Amino acid sequence: MTADEALDSYLAAVLAGSRRDAMSVIDRARAAGLDLRTLYLEVFQPALREIGQLWQENRVTVADEHLATAITQSAMLRLYGSLELPGAVGRTLIAACVETERHEIGLRMLCDILELEGWNTLFLGATVPTESLARMVAERKPAAVALSVSLPPHLPRARTMIQAIREATPENPPVILLGGRPFLEQPELAYALGADLTARDAAEGAALLRKRLS
Repeated sequence: MTADEALDSYLAAVLAGSRRDAMSVIDRARAAGLDLRTLYLEVFQPALREIGQLWQENRVTVADEHLATAITQSAMLRLYGSLELPGAVGRTLIAACVETERHEIGLRMLCDILELEGWNTLFLGATVPTESLARMVAERKPAAVALSVSLPPHLPRARTMIQAIREATPENPPVILLGGRPFLEQPELAYALGADLTARDAAEGAALLRKRLS
């Protein structure tokens, strides 16, 4: 099974709402030699982007999108649980969605990929309060913070969160990576909001962090 074949089969399974069929696709893809990075970036990511596009075109419902996300989260957990992690490299990432933002799978992918490189990652998930995140960053002193924004109305909250992180860590600020749908076509927007880096996907994000902190 190739990555393209896995994508077609996985997309059909999640659109049908069948977790059983989706897991069967992933099991067969793993047996064919596809690794976690390939499945994350060439199967899960494009499948969810396609479903998001279908939602924008009113061809699927919000419930359909949520079901696809839930199935994918289960598949990712199953994949991650089957891996052996390398020794720690002494770097920590904190990953969070800005307040009111619920699209968290891209952040989860980034965390899992960095864990495979020996990072310690703290995945906070959706709708993280700005004050709580800033306090954690000040206490934990991570090398980097990854933030997710998928909907344009949430962009001002990203700016506020980045400012709060900067104010909480004036002497040794972390590298801030900002990702999400608005930055795919307008990466300069991330820098205008105060971020240090932006990436189109989890693999690019991991590579940028590795290069910046090497």
